Amino acid sequence: MALEAVVDSVVSFVREHESWAGPVAFAVAFGESFCFLSLLVPGTAILAGIAALLAASGIEARVLMPAILWAGLGGSLGYAVSFWIGRYFKDSVHKIWPFSTRPHLISQSQEFFETYGAFGVFLGHFFGPVRAVIPVVAGMFRMRELPFQIANVLSAFIWATGVIGPAFYLVAFKDEVIAFLTTNEYKVAMVLFFLAMANSIPRPILFVPTLLLVFGLATLMMLGNGNISLILFAMAAGAFVGDFYAYYKGVMHTENRLVTTWPFCATKKQHADARAFVEQHGPASLILSKFQGFNRGLVPLETGTLERPMLAFVSASIVSALLWSLALILPAFLIGKIVA
Repeated sequence: MALEAVVDSVVSFVREHESWAGPVAFAVAFGESFCFLSLLVPGTAILAGIAALLAASGIEARVLMPAILWAGLGGSLGYAVSFWIGRYFKDSVHKIWPFSTRPHLISQSQEFFETYGAFGVFLGHFFGPVRAVIPVVAGMFRMRELPFQIANVLSAFIWATGVIGPAFYLVAFKDEVIAFLTTNEYKVAMVLFFLAMANSIPRPILFVPTLLLVFGLATLMMLGNGNISLILFAMAAGAFVGDFYAYYKGVMHTENRLVTTWPFCATKKQHADARAFVEQHGPASLILSKFQGFNRGLVPLETGTLERPMLAFVSASIVSALLWSLALILPAFLIGKIVA
């Protein structure tokens, strides 16, 4: 079943059985944080959908606290169980799916955990690719349980609050939010510019949140019949500037790209893959990479390190920035038309 279908099924169930919102939030948060389910359960999207649904149905904000508590408990338990699995099955975890087919998850999490320790456990709840692997690695490395559980519980409840609260209030006060944004569209365009630029910079920590914010703001502007040309230009200009910044860094070689650890910098394998992609596809790699997730931020950097001509880079980057912006604007536009 596709992830979209999973989200729709869970949200539809909550629509028909509102009293089950809390237990469902617990189960979803547990699946999002448990090592063997995290890659299958789009928990953040489901929780945001549940919160938005509750707001749309006219339920008062007092339901938020129980939903957040349930989700926080589920996230904490999922992390705790993952930690215990890592501790008691230390030598055989790598043989079990999904780690057997994606060994890089463990290596990334190990690098992250060794650098940040308990703080890495705290941050782990907010980074999808290794969210539920970090506690496994913490258990494998015999991290003391008290610091782990403190970091786990605090981050789980902050994560639950950050997902459920904004989704609820954004829908509950949708008209007010849209009215504010559309009356300040040039300021919104400036925000979109900087978000699009940050999304193009080769830093994994920036990629997902900036992409979600760009799409969310664009959708809200479409709902308010905002200036499409202005929005498109701001997004494309930001994407181009971010690309050029990465290209310049690559050309100048002034920065050791591997000094810091994931998610603040890409891994060696990610850099190697991006370089191979540039060598294989040439200028077209800039266009193709825009639809390959985080690789879109690395390809301009590696294009610079390979010292490819600036004119060819600029031309391809302009085209890729426009296509990327259109790819985000189109679904936002369709959502606006459907909801209107």
